[in-house]
Amino acid sequence: MSKRKFILLSILKTWLIATVVSTVILIIYMMITEVPRVDEHPRNCDMSGIAYGLLIIWILSMTVVSFSSLFSLLKTFQGKTKRWLCWFLLPILTAGYFFIAISDGKIDREGIAYFLISNLPWFLLWGVYYSRFNSKFK
Repeated sequence: MSKRKFILLSILKTWLIATVVSTVILIIYMMITEVPRVDEHPRNCDMSGIAYGLLIIWILSMTVVSFSSLFSLLKTFQGKTKRWLCWFLLPILTAGYFFIAISDGKIDREGIAYFLISNLPWFLLWGVYYSRFNSKFK
Protein backbone atom coordinates (compact mmCIF):
# COMPACT_ATOMS: atom_id res chain seq x y z
CA MET A 1 0.00 0.00 0.00
CA SER A 2 1.36 3.41 -0.92
CA LYS A 3 1.75 6.26 1.56
CA ARG A 4 -0.91 8.35 -0.14
CA LYS A 5 -3.45 5.52 -0.08
CA PHE A 6 -2.63 4.72 3.56
CA ILE A 7 -3.19 8.34 4.63
CA LEU A 8 -6.46 8.66 2.72
CA LEU A 9 -7.79 5.41 4.16
CA SER A 10 -6.73 6.45 7.66
CA ILE A 11 -8.61 9.74 7.27
CA LEU A 12 -11.76 7.93 6.14
CA LYS A 13 -11.56 5.24 8.83
CA THR A 14 -10.90 7.81 11.54
CA TRP A 15 -13.88 9.86 10.44
CA LEU A 16 -16.26 6.91 10.35
CA ILE A 17 -15.19 5.28 13.61
CA ALA A 18 -14.85 8.56 15.53
CA THR A 19 -18.28 9.72 14.36
CA VAL A 20 -19.95 6.50 15.48
CA VAL A 21 -18.10 6.33 18.82
CA SER A 22 -18.66 10.01 19.62
CA THR A 23 -22.34 9.81 18.75
CA VAL A 24 -22.82 6.75 20.97
CA ILE A 25 -20.96 8.44 23.84
CA LEU A 26 -23.05 11.59 23.35
CA ILE A 27 -26.29 9.58 23.44
CA ILE A 28 -25.18 7.84 26.65
CA TYR A 29 -24.09 11.15 28.19
CA MET A 30 -27.43 12.78 27.35
CA MET A 31 -29.36 9.83 28.78
CA ILE A 32 -27.35 9.95 32.01
CA THR A 33 -27.69 13.70 32.48
CA GLU A 34 -31.38 13.87 31.54
CA VAL A 35 -33.51 15.35 34.27
CA PRO A 36 -36.84 13.51 34.52
CA ARG A 37 -39.81 15.80 34.95
CA VAL A 38 -43.05 14.06 35.77
CA ASP A 39 -45.33 17.08 35.90
CA GLU A 40 -44.15 18.62 32.62
CA HIS A 41 -45.65 17.83 29.23
CA PRO A 42 -43.24 16.59 26.57
CA ARG A 43 -42.00 19.30 24.26
CA ASN A 44 -42.40 19.20 20.50
CA CYS A 45 -38.77 20.24 19.94
CA ASP A 46 -35.75 18.59 21.50
CA MET A 47 -32.56 20.66 21.50
CA SER A 48 -30.32 17.57 21.58
CA GLY A 49 -30.39 17.56 17.78
CA ILE A 50 -28.14 20.60 17.85
CA ALA A 51 -25.55 18.68 19.85
CA TYR A 52 -25.62 15.80 17.36
CA GLY A 53 -25.31 18.21 14.45
CA LEU A 54 -22.40 20.04 16.05
CA LEU A 55 -20.67 16.76 16.77
CA ILE A 56 -20.94 15.48 13.20
CA ILE A 57 -19.93 18.85 11.73
CA TRP A 58 -16.98 18.96 14.12
CA ILE A 59 -15.73 15.50 13.17
CA LEU A 60 -16.17 16.36 9.50
CA SER A 61 -14.10 19.51 10.00
CA MET A 62 -11.41 17.50 11.82
CA THR A 63 -11.30 15.21 8.80
CA VAL A 64 -10.82 18.14 6.47
CA VAL A 65 -8.07 19.43 8.76
CA SER A 66 -6.54 15.94 8.66
CA PHE A 67 -5.59 16.45 5.06
CA SER A 68 -2.60 18.39 6.42
CA SER A 69 -1.12 14.93 6.99
CA LEU A 70 -0.69 14.67 3.22
CA PHE A 71 2.09 17.24 3.56
CA SER A 72 4.19 14.48 5.12
CA LEU A 73 4.47 12.95 1.64
CA LEU A 74 6.46 15.93 0.39
CA LYS A 75 10.25 15.83 0.60
CA THR A 76 10.44 19.05 2.65
CA PHE A 77 8.26 17.50 5.39
CA GLN A 78 10.12 14.18 5.74
CA GLY A 79 11.68 15.00 9.12
CA LYS A 80 10.19 13.43 12.24
CA THR A 81 9.31 16.77 13.87
CA LYS A 82 7.82 18.24 10.71
CA ARG A 83 5.78 15.10 10.08
CA TRP A 84 4.43 15.20 13.65
CA LEU A 85 3.47 18.84 13.14
CA CYS A 86 1.66 17.94 9.89
CA TRP A 87 -0.35 15.20 11.61
CA PHE A 88 -1.14 16.97 14.89
CA LEU A 89 -0.44 20.73 14.89
CA LEU A 90 -3.35 21.86 12.73
CA PRO A 91 -5.90 19.54 14.43
CA ILE A 92 -4.74 20.64 17.90
CA LEU A 93 -5.02 24.32 17.00
CA THR A 94 -8.47 23.72 15.52
CA ALA A 95 -9.57 21.78 18.62
CA GLY A 96 -8.38 24.61 20.87
CA TYR A 97 -10.27 27.19 18.83
CA PHE A 98 -13.39 24.99 18.88
CA PHE A 99 -13.24 24.68 22.67
CA ILE A 100 -12.87 28.44 23.15
CA ALA A 101 -15.66 29.18 20.66
CA ILE A 102 -18.13 26.67 22.14
CA SER A 103 -17.48 27.57 25.77
CA ASP A 104 -17.33 31.36 25.19
CA GLY A 105 -14.14 31.48 27.22
CA LYS A 106 -15.78 29.90 30.27
CA ILE A 107 -14.54 26.47 31.31
CA ASP A 108 -17.33 24.44 32.86
CA ARG A 109 -18.11 20.76 33.34
CA GLU A 110 -20.48 20.44 30.38
CA GLY A 111 -18.06 22.18 28.00
CA ILE A 112 -15.21 19.89 29.00
CA ALA A 113 -17.43 16.81 28.66
CA TYR A 114 -18.60 17.83 25.19
CA PHE A 115 -15.01 18.68 24.18
CA LEU A 116 -13.80 15.23 25.27
CA ILE A 117 -16.74 13.47 23.61
CA SER A 118 -16.04 15.18 20.31
CA ASN A 119 -12.22 15.10 20.36
CA LEU A 120 -10.95 12.14 22.35
CA PRO A 121 -12.05 9.35 19.96
CA TRP A 122 -10.70 11.29 17.01
CA PHE A 123 -7.30 11.99 18.58
CA LEU A 124 -6.90 8.42 19.86
CA LEU A 125 -7.61 6.92 16.43
CA TRP A 126 -5.47 9.50 14.71
CA GLY A 127 -2.58 8.63 17.07
CA VAL A 128 -2.97 4.94 16.24
CA TYR A 129 -2.79 5.65 12.50
CA TYR A 130 0.19 7.95 13.00
CA SER A 131 2.11 5.21 14.83
CA ARG A 132 1.16 2.70 12.11
CA PHE A 133 2.35 5.18 9.48
CA ASN A 134 5.70 5.54 11.23
CA SER A 135 6.19 1.80 11.67
CA LYS A 136 5.08 0.92 8.14
CA PHE A 137 6.92 3.59 6.15
CA LYS A 138 10.18 4.12 8.07
